[in-house]
Amino acid sequence: MSGGRFRLGLGAGVKRLNETWHGVDYGRPAPHLRETVEAVREIMAKAHAGEPIRYEGDYQDLDIKGWVRPHPPARERIPIYAAAVQEGMARMAGDVADGLIGHPMCSTRWLEDVIVANVETGLARSGRERRDLDLIPTVCCAIDDDEQAAYEAARRTVCFYATVRTYAPLWEMHGFGDAAAAVGDAFRRGDLAAMPAAIPDEMVDTYCAAGPLDKVRARVAEVADRGDGVFLTPPTYFIDPAQLAAYQRRIVEAFAPATAAS
Repeated sequence: MSGGRFRLGLGAGVKRLNETWHGVDYGRPAPHLRETVEAVREIMAKAHAGEPIRYEGDYQDLDIKGWVRPHPPARERIPIYAAAVQEGMARMAGDVADGLIGHPMCSTRWLEDVIVANVETGLARSGRERRDLDLIPTVCCAIDDDEQAAYEAARRTVCFYATVRTYAPLWEMHGFGDAAAAVGDAFRRGDLAAMPAAIPDEMVDTYCAAGPLDKVRARVAEVADRGDGVFLTPPTYFIDPAQLAAYQRRIVEAFAPATAAS
């Protein structure tokens, strides 16, 4: 359907969602996801030929026989991209993934000091080169000539992620640990209205690109210089669906190739 352009993205998610939403064992996320990448590759390589599929690991134990997907593959290998936030997952991506997709809440300093540094460690220990991995950092973009409206939309997405303890190191690196803790406290007592109010403008600027297009473009360019491409997302939490769609449309209009409209 994609004409050979498909790329598969796999991520571990956070402990709370795995265990309370999906009822599955979380384990150690980086080794767990590494096994998932390897097992999926094994399935994709053999299922079209009906070959037995055997994978043994600490988290994945597959023994598939007599199963065939009788569709010729569109290409020999489908790239698998890992979603990575912290050190271990970035190293794992450097070990085995074809690409890495960054988290929406990623400052340029976190990107350099944590993601890039640990990807390079993974590549080196696995005997791979930098060209073997496609690094795609993410930027949350709220494009709006009304800068305060853009900040308010982005602030709500920041406060959503601030409820997750897993991301505490991202906030603490820049001195926003107390703000994130205040959001978490408001969330746990059910005071959703107080959550965005705990996020200062400086925190929005650190993790998002919010405001007029020229300002957003400058931030996107700064992030893109550190990767092989860039993934752009609108604010997605605690805002009206129509507003979300408007921010998405502005991203497409501002950054999509000219040929996309033809």
